[in-house]
Amino acid sequence: MWSLLEELNVKRGSSVIDPFCGTGTTLLACRDKSYNSIGFDILPLSVLVSNTKLQTGYDMRQLKEKIRELTSSKFDKKKRRWPELKFFNVEKAYSRYAYSDILFYRDKIMEEEDEKTRNFLFLGLLSIVVGCGNIKKDGGVLKIMKRKHIPPVKVLLKNRLKRMYGDLENKKTIPGAEAEAMLGDARGLPVDDNSFHACITSPPYLNWVDYTKVYAIELSLLLDSGSELRRLRKETMRSHVGSRRRKKKLPESTKLSEIMDSLWENPDPKKKPEVVVDYFTDLGESLKTIHNSLVDGGGAALVISNTCMSSLTIDSDLITAELSENIGFSVERILVSNVRWCDVGGIKKERPVRESIVVLKR
Repeated sequence: MWSLLEELNVKRGSSVIDPFCGTGTTLLACRDKSYNSIGFDILPLSVLVSNTKLQTGYDMRQLKEKIRELTSSKFDKKKRRWPELKFFNVEKAYSRYAYSDILFYRDKIMEEEDEKTRNFLFLGLLSIVVGCGNIKKDGGVLKIMKRKHIPPVKVLLKNRLKRMYGDLENKKTIPGAEAEAMLGDARGLPVDDNSFHACITSPPYLNWVDYTKVYAIELSLLLDSGSELRRLRKETMRSHVGSRRRKKKLPESTKLSEIMDSLWENPDPKKKPEVVVDYFTDLGESLKTIHNSLVDGGGAALVISNTCMSSLTIDSDLITAELSENIGFSVERILVSNVRWCDVGGIKKERPVRESIVVLKR
């Protein structure tokens, strides 16, 4: 992130936007180098994690006592139910004790009145919920995998909070820069035009991964109901089949049109061509938002991954560059940050797939 700030020639004290802030890496990097920043994400989990990592000004003595109180709490016999996920059986993923303990700790944490402390404790709990059970995140899905010798929830939580507390003690806060994450859809953000000097972001990759399913365990502890999670799934960027289809005109791109012609003629049996259309339509809308939010001369760096399909490779970086030029950006250069081999459908190692950083200027 610091290298990209130099790449974009962002002056100290300038403001940076990240429309897909995830867990706040851009925001943390900007604050540590005295750049004001704001991030948006459609997932409330991302916003919570980002803002908790950005929190400062703790009463360390009080926080230490709250950690002790939480991890020494006596369990009650109240029966609690996990929100129904439908596609994943939570009860089978945990032992009876772990299932009960996680929900107990969640309720105890939510009783905490101080927001900073509550967020800190809740982040600790969210970060161990997968490790507490027979759960494996395998690509874009959750699987139940039998594991041996899983420590009790209490032990995992206590150790995690102790490590997090130690991180806070060792962290040197850089004053004078503001950073915050907010709920927002990158396809239409509530920001003024010409208000940011730079944008550093990484949109979801075109990988058919539904992140509301990948992080369903954590999200279900944060949201009010399973129906809220399903609603959120439909509103996410259309890089997977679970999002809601909205009729939009395909953005102007010669490269994209050529790819779609090929996909319609020879579709991938596992990856619907419609998702490709929807993805780049949403990406085009997001690029317009980014362009409008930047001042004249402002720069943007987008981390993009190309996509491997059975019949062809989609050069998302080149399509993104073309879409950006059509919107009004100039493409400064495309930096190749990683190359891996296409391994879909038994394809031999003959088609490299890039992860790139598309550097733009308004």
